[in-house]
Amino acid sequence: MSIFRIKPYIETKDEKYFTFVSEIYQMPFSMIQDGIDSCLLVMDEQYPEMNWGLEVFDLTIHKETAVLSYNREFVAEIPTKEIYDMLVKYRDKLTEYESG
Repeated sequence: MSIFRIKPYIETKDEKYFTFVSEIYQMPFSMIQDGIDSCLLVMDEQYPEMNWGLEVFDLTIHKETAVLSYNREFVAEIPTKEIYDMLVKYRDKLTEYESG
């Protein structure tokens, strides 16, 4: 078994998202699925908002926009649909990678 493992990655050129993306890489598959489910529940108006995150980042998800914070400090607003799409694509690539 090799020391290093190459996985699918999420590309962003904007530095403010680097911590967000690096923490997603640390998440188990179930936590990524939880983020997807959280986005769906809010977009489908089953909940007005939900929180999802790890150690440093927190995402407060609303129907249209999610607020990204690092250590409770505002970083950016991101369309919820964009977060959802990114997580679904990343999950699908991880699944493909793991099964291949």
